[in-house]
Amino acid sequence: MSLDLTYEEITSDEADFIISLYYAVSKIYKAGRPVTLVGLGHELNVTTTELSDYLHFIVAILDKVEEE
Repeated sequence: MSLDLTYEEITSDEADFIISLYYAVSKIYKAGRPVTLVGLGHELNVTTTELSDYLHFIVAILDKVEEE
């Protein structure tokens, strides 16, 4: 059975940013506020344009945080 899985290699800086995303999403969600790009931008001090590149990570993180 052949699996055609693709992946992207990420730098350590990108990995650190994704971890920061997790903590920011978790903090906002647990505070009862809606998780938005604007809210994350304020928490992480980045633009919403930069965050839009990580939208698939943000959605996946939010799904996991909601399950916790």
